[in-house]
Amino acid sequence: MEKNFKYLRTTGMVFLPVILVFAMLFQACRKDPYQTEISGMDMDLQINRFEKDLFNLDFDSIHAAIPILKSRHGEFFDIFNYRIINIGGSDQVTYPDYLKSFLTDYLNNEVYRVTMEVFPDLTVLQSQLNDAFKRYHYHFPEKQIPEVVSFISRFNQSIVTSDGLLAVGLDNYLGSDSEFYERLARHQYQINNMHPAKISSDCLLGWGITEFEYNDSVDNVLSNMIYHGKIAYFTKWMLPAQPDSLIMGFTAGQMRFCRNNESRMWEYLVEERILFETDRMIIQKYTGSGPFTSDFTRESPARAAVWLGWRIVEDYFRNNSRISLKDLMDEDDYQKILTLSKYNP
Repeated sequence: MEKNFKYLRTTGMVFLPVILVFAMLFQACRKDPYQTEISGMDMDLQINRFEKDLFNLDFDSIHAAIPILKSRHGEFFDIFNYRIINIGGSDQVTYPDYLKSFLTDYLNNEVYRVTMEVFPDLTVLQSQLNDAFKRYHYHFPEKQIPEVVSFISRFNQSIVTSDGLLAVGLDNYLGSDSEFYERLARHQYQINNMHPAKISSDCLLGWGITEFEYNDSVDNVLSNMIYHGKIAYFTKWMLPAQPDSLIMGFTAGQMRFCRNNESRMWEYLVEERILFETDRMIIQKYTGSGPFTSDFTRESPARAAVWLGWRIVEDYFRNNSRISLKDLMDEDDYQKILTLSKYNP
């Protein structure tokens, strides 16, 4: 199908109609819609560094240390054992040996050492998340602010969420030049986003998915692209200084492709009757991760349709002035969002 999409390829010079230039200038002069006044709000969000407590255990007294770890880290301690490194509960007879094996593994210790070099402290991340959750509390005062925990797991998990808990696998953000990722045979499109600056947006994307669940009563391409676009829009509200490209995980070239070809991508989805496809493979093709969206040429990013969903959500919010961010996040009729957005790229 790529032959039908060749006109999307980026050319060197683009001439814009005068009216479009004025529209772009007007848009640039408008007040940033993502700003929330948080200067007078008090919050002291801390990141509990589980990996430090874990790798600094005294092996000679590991049996005595386990109850202390459990008491200090509560629910996350069980999540780490069961869901992240899969060694079972701390009440099992074999648990101390399994834990000691994990902590004495050479590669795990190398990962911990490098993690401490990259993240000797988490001051910047803590400040970003503190401000983000101030905004979250402003817009959603009835919702709980999560406990935030960092960990390493030998690259098993990046972001883990549970009721009142947000955990970050630091070893998945060591930097795009980390030799570990090449040795693990990670794809380049994955490695591109495994750097420290990506953590805060991944945290808010993960938290948004946890707090605002997908309504799968009508599960098609359109519903998925608008839902995930809504989560990206929520993330931008929480982190207004973050570039759209960072939130989406796009390179500069991929973001340029989307902006230059927004109307053509939308026309393609409409004309090829893709929006209402319910096949899971087709949904994944347009909204899942990967090196590119095959029907939009190799220059496009994967999840380009999610970026279109974000644009639809922006138009919905802008063209319906009475709704709040909370109203938007509570709205799970995706067809309604499209209709009232008056989206026409």
